[in-house]
Amino acid sequence: MLSSRKPSRILFAIVLVFTLLLTTLAIAGSGDEKAARLAWPMIESGALLVDVRSAEEFEEGHLEGAINIEWDNYDALITAIGEDKQRAVVFYCRSGNRAGKSIVELGAKGYTNIFNATGLKELKATKP
Repeated sequence: MLSSRKPSRILFAIVLVFTLLLTTLAIAGSGDEKAARLAWPMIESGALLVDVRSAEEFEEGHLEGAINIEWDNYDALITAIGEDKQRAVVFYCRSGNRAGKSIVELGAKGYTNIFNATGLKELKATKP
């Protein structure tokens, strides 16, 4: 009886891993339109707009008024934000992943009014 359970557990584990992989791949390439919509009032109110993609991606297209600082250049991000740790800042990248990483790091340094607008595509699609 024990030997008949092992194949079913292994099959279940394989199906679970495969499902998680497919879900991750589906999510990885897309941003969140709801987050993008929430970002626009902040952007229109003068929040600092930061594109944390690579310089090459930025040159291919970006939002008007955005500055480009790669997601892991924390010293440059801190310099751009300035001393006011409550300054409104909206980050975006392709899917929200790199923006999220920037926000986690800056949040740990005490910045509180920072927002992940997720992807450029979603921001363009939801622009009022």
